[in-house]
Amino acid sequence: MFLIVALGAAILLTDRRFGEISSLIKTSPHVRVLVVVLFLPFFAILAVEVFHGKIVANTLDSPVRFLLATIVFFSLRRMTYVLPKWVDLTFGAGAICAAAMALYSTADLLAARAESSFLNPIHFGDIALLLGILSLVSIHWLSHDKPWIVAFKILGGAAGCYASWASQSRGGWIALPCLLVVWFFWHRHPISAGRRVAVALFAVVLLISAFASPTVRERFEAIRTDLTSLSAGQPDSSTGIRLELWKAAGKLIEAKPILGWGAHGYRDAMPAMAATGVLTPMAANYGKGEIHNQILAYVVDYGLVFGLLSILGVYVGPAYFFIRSAKLRHSPREHRAALMGLMTAVAFAIFGLTVETFNLKVTVAFYSTMVALFAAFAYPVDNSIDTIDDKIPAAP
Repeated sequence: MFLIVALGAAILLTDRRFGEISSLIKTSPHVRVLVVVLFLPFFAILAVEVFHGKIVANTLDSPVRFLLATIVFFSLRRMTYVLPKWVDLTFGAGAICAAAMALYSTADLLAARAESSFLNPIHFGDIALLLGILSLVSIHWLSHDKPWIVAFKILGGAAGCYASWASQSRGGWIALPCLLVVWFFWHRHPISAGRRVAVALFAVVLLISAFASPTVRERFEAIRTDLTSLSAGQPDSSTGIRLELWKAAGKLIEAKPILGWGAHGYRDAMPAMAATGVLTPMAANYGKGEIHNQILAYVVDYGLVFGLLSILGVYVGPAYFFIRSAKLRHSPREHRAALMGLMTAVAFAIFGLTVETFNLKVTVAFYSTMVALFAAFAYPVDNSIDTIDDKIPAAP
């Protein structure tokens, strides 16, 4: 689906005046930053793999989606004002579908944690939560919403929170207060003081109700229990295995810090680490799947030079772009898009602390698409200044 979107965007991209994109990149530093950080993972990973003499096609799948997101961004910039107003209903619709799937998987399939056929409970809960929050933030975004639309978006917010709760994914719960803080302190938020108070009250009620849930309390209590077991020499628990995998990653980074171990370097090191007692067999088996930390995953395989720069850029670059766009543009519509884009970048940065988010096609395509979409809405072509819309007037 993402490739179809990218192909359609590429076709639209051909209808451009010669030199338009290069002019935009030259005159807009924050656009230049966005393009560089989205291109960097693909070329950085390719360079490291060439250096190691081992190019693995599936390791380039995720990075190329970041690259293609730039095509979607440049194409959508011209279309934001002609897209139908109901586009912002898709966040709530997605969250409601996630809630229905959560109910089906737990009540009908009797799964212990809500998930879908193509997303495990962690990614399922994280994306559902983000969709719910975006549904709430999108109220009165593209137009002044009618009461039933406001109700639908609020329902989407509740549905996303329910799906996240049913998934029992703690990463999303940790991200939730961070996203609410970003929303509340967004300095360009065009809302009255009364509405800002309403946001604060909503956040307080949501957090209190969440942590009043026995399920939420039990999941966080499990962390304390796991740490107690780890200190007693029993690392084979959810938290204990993660900490052991991170320690193993530190040893591998120390051994090859500059250019890392190459494609699947961490995964391939697991048998030896289990044999030497660095990891338990259970932890090593989990490590063959992932490190449970997106930053460490890139640094171990691709080093502190290319790996760290690439993965931090994917988070920090879009965040900088959205903050800068909000300073350059003055439309509430554009500011709200910048806020939602910033929240998406922050959310995935937090999600990536406890799970690898870019080793699955679904999750990396979701993030890339959301970044491109919100970037286009936050910094669209200004039709009042023809196509050269991004030059900042010189100070008088």
